[in-house]
Amino acid sequence: MLNRRRFLSLLALLPWGFPTAVLAARQLVTLRHSVTEERNRVVFEFDGRVEYRESTIGGNAPRFYLDIKRAKVSKSVPKSPRFDRSGVVKGLRSHVHKNGTLRLVLDLRRLTPVQVRKWPTPDGKRDRIVVDFLGSFVTPKPSKKPSTSSKRPSERTPTPSVSSRSRRLVVAIDPGHGGKDPGAVGKGRTREKDVVLSISKKLYKLLKADPRITPYLTRDRDVFLRLHRRTRIARGKKADLFVSVHADAARRRSARGASVYAVSTKGSSSSHARWLADRENAADLKGGIEISGRDPDVQDVLLSMSRNAVQEYSLHAGESMVSSLKRVGKMHSQRVERAGFAVLKSPDIPSILVETGFISNVHEEKLLRTKKHQRRVALALRSGIRNYFNKVPEYG
Repeated sequence: MLNRRRFLSLLALLPWGFPTAVLAARQLVTLRHSVTEERNRVVFEFDGRVEYRESTIGGNAPRFYLDIKRAKVSKSVPKSPRFDRSGVVKGLRSHVHKNGTLRLVLDLRRLTPVQVRKWPTPDGKRDRIVVDFLGSFVTPKPSKKPSTSSKRPSERTPTPSVSSRSRRLVVAIDPGHGGKDPGAVGKGRTREKDVVLSISKKLYKLLKADPRITPYLTRDRDVFLRLHRRTRIARGKKADLFVSVHADAARRRSARGASVYAVSTKGSSSSHARWLADRENAADLKGGIEISGRDPDVQDVLLSMSRNAVQEYSLHAGESMVSSLKRVGKMHSQRVERAGFAVLKSPDIPSILVETGFISNVHEEKLLRTKKHQRRVALALRSGIRNYFNKVPEYG
């Protein structure tokens, strides 16, 4: 067991210098902002973990401010950033108090409902504070004054959006089972491996048409893949999200409805979740983020921080998927269930497992066989994926 002195000495080996950060001020290193029809988002990213307090002030000069303990603004952040005029934010001011508290003030055009969240980066090293001003934000109509440009409207170079990304989002779609492993088999001899492959292919086509997303299938035919191979494929493609698609089975044939699962390291959230995970886990995953060559105790610290952040992201992805699947039909569980699925144990990729229905239920077996229902499920999965990416600061 580590004593306090040993623990601090190990933390000193971490790449971001944790002990010195306890004494030194955190820095605001990145500022991002964007405007959509539903919200005006401002994201403050720091070079470490931070604590904050928020407040809104009305009157003739409405403003929103954040107080960040022991922080300052990096030189890389513009002192007077320009905000989109169609949004509610007019400008940003900052000031460091004598006690080391950084005050960030957003001057507003009007008061509007605001939602503030703190998101860790996937590696667990940094915090982002996401401020969403909610309401209707419509881009101003172009001036009626004729343009003096010699180019035709279709030839003009578009102004890049502040929320544009340098790369497309990568989604790994994992059709469960396959080959010698048929998965669950219904009373009508419907095999899980066939149903989920069909749904996954439909989801792949839907995501392929999305300009923001690049999808990959862990298998596109009837082949057997071990669990660690599936996650290795996702990691090789640098996936931003891993979605494993299944069709549930239960000891009670009356059980029905879709379910969404995220990994749990502390036990399952229900007896069915535990039974299902035990059934699915024919092989376990051994792997993780690249930390070889470090002190074993340091490896444990790094893995723990990374897993905690990724599990939080996985829960957010699961919640978005539950909300979307509710529109398709009955849910077996109204919340994201937790279980020790080996296929979800990647410490560096947010991962969820979706049970699209109970193939052991006669009624749902018939539904899952139809192309119409399979497409409805695929559309719901696409919606859940999109909604998740819209919520996450670096994607939305």
